[in-house]
Amino acid sequence: MIIVKMNETTVECSIAASELHEIGLTPEAVVSGAENTTSFFAQLNKEVGAQLDYDPETEVMMMSKNMMMDGSVRIFAVKLSNDDIQKAADRIKGAAETILKTLTQEKIDEIKAKTGKEKGVALNKMISGVSETISRIYTQDSEGAGPSGSDSEYSYQPLSEYSRYMMEFDDFDDIKRFAKVVQRLPIVDSVLYKKNGRYYLLAGLVSSDESVIYDMRRAGVEYSEMLTVNSPEAMFIEEQAECIISEDAIVHLCDLAG
Repeated sequence: MIIVKMNETTVECSIAASELHEIGLTPEAVVSGAENTTSFFAQLNKEVGAQLDYDPETEVMMMSKNMMMDGSVRIFAVKLSNDDIQKAADRIKGAAETILKTLTQEKIDEIKAKTGKEKGVALNKMISGVSETISRIYTQDSEGAGPSGSDSEYSYQPLSEYSRYMMEFDDFDDIKRFAKVVQRLPIVDSVLYKKNGRYYLLAGLVSSDESVIYDMRRAGVEYSEMLTVNSPEAMFIEEQAECIISEDAIVHLCDLAG
């Protein structure tokens, strides 16, 4: 297992599938948090906590677990202080206030008063705006705890049919190919970032149609090095990486692809 301290609050852990098999585990079991992985995560919590100088009495540890295409598992651990929690709460309150402003009865009446194509365009614009705002509102779901019951993991799920996908790429041409494949899917927002020579594409998909979700994930697996959904890791990329295309990245990438 390779543990890399990315900064004072974030640690990246990479575990090969062969290493997991040696200790009687599978990548699927680790990602799903199966019962037989309790000892593994207890040890991981201990090592990560030491790296980040984690205080379980005053801080929270979040973990995202992602299985890579080669069967290895990548885990990101992020330490949150009270200040971090306050900032997250402020973002949620700000997003909620924005939704209330977006969905005023006056604006809804304006859409209802329109006719023909203009009505559909206005409605889609309102839905897209709300979806982008909702992407920043998350619920907290405790998945497990360390041996002392204090090292809780947290996953984040959206409050609607909106899902935030993040794809990691080595090659810019692969990003353009991916964009061409998914351009017709109901993606309401997309942003391209770059960090340490690697590209990260964040895209918000609004759909409960299994075939649409399958097409999105299939394209991600085929063209990217890693695909995650509603992962806390995306928050790290947004805060730490360089923004290359800030809006409608999928559209602009398709234009570049020709």
